[in-house]
Amino acid sequence: MCITKQKMEILNINSYCFIVYFLLLLSSASAINDVGILNLYKTVSYGDGTYYGNKQGGSCTLNVPHLPPVASRVDRLVALNAPQMFGSSACGMCLRVNGSGQGLGHSPITGSYIVYVKDICPECKPGDVDFAVEGDGRWKVSMKAVQCPVAGLIEYKLQGSNNYYIKLQIRNDRIPTTTLRMFQPIHNTWTEMFRTRDGYWEFPRNDNRIDKPIARPIKLLLYSPNGQVLYDEIHPRSMEFKGIIHGRGVQYRFSPDLPSA
Repeated sequence: MCITKQKMEILNINSYCFIVYFLLLLSSASAINDVGILNLYKTVSYGDGTYYGNKQGGSCTLNVPHLPPVASRVDRLVALNAPQMFGSSACGMCLRVNGSGQGLGHSPITGSYIVYVKDICPECKPGDVDFAVEGDGRWKVSMKAVQCPVAGLIEYKLQGSNNYYIKLQIRNDRIPTTTLRMFQPIHNTWTEMFRTRDGYWEFPRNDNRIDKPIARPIKLLLYSPNGQVLYDEIHPRSMEFKGIIHGRGVQYRFSPDLPSA
């Protein structure tokens, strides 16, 4: 369910469909990521397209236990240059990459590709994209973010979690989630989660408003950079569960203001 990213107050935390209004106070990191990620949808970037081999894994760790459904609906998997990853905020987003074949090597990049970001290219410059297929050369490309051609709803995955620690991944979202809040029922507050470099979310350090042990179901507010907010609940069979977790069935709505795949 979608909620406007405006003034919010929780009307009914246990209902499946509700509208909330409260004053959203973003941390500086979240605000920077919102602006940076949103700018990828609004501005064409120019750089080099390269190849780094047929690899499923990557710094976003989206391949465990398998890649999300949306990864099968794109043309290529890629590593994005470090400056435009904004930490790991670009993990799981989609881009349209265009190439004219201009460059050097034996595998020219020509035509238009919808690609899925599953890795970071540390040495790449802004505008560069590294294709996860076998190939040769360095080719001039342009790129712009697009809404992913998602199949199904948002998914979740835990890694190394227990009743006192959570590391949570959000997968298969149409637009990247740039802010995540988790409800703490004992303290009656929403805690803003911290984004890790491998595409997960953890509790912030030195926050004494975190309930332990962790209460289930886990209640979440997901924020996109273009102002959408989703409420979801997940109930893993245990905090050590290693499989894919499905919530109550939410997905960011298609935005006519952003490019589509």
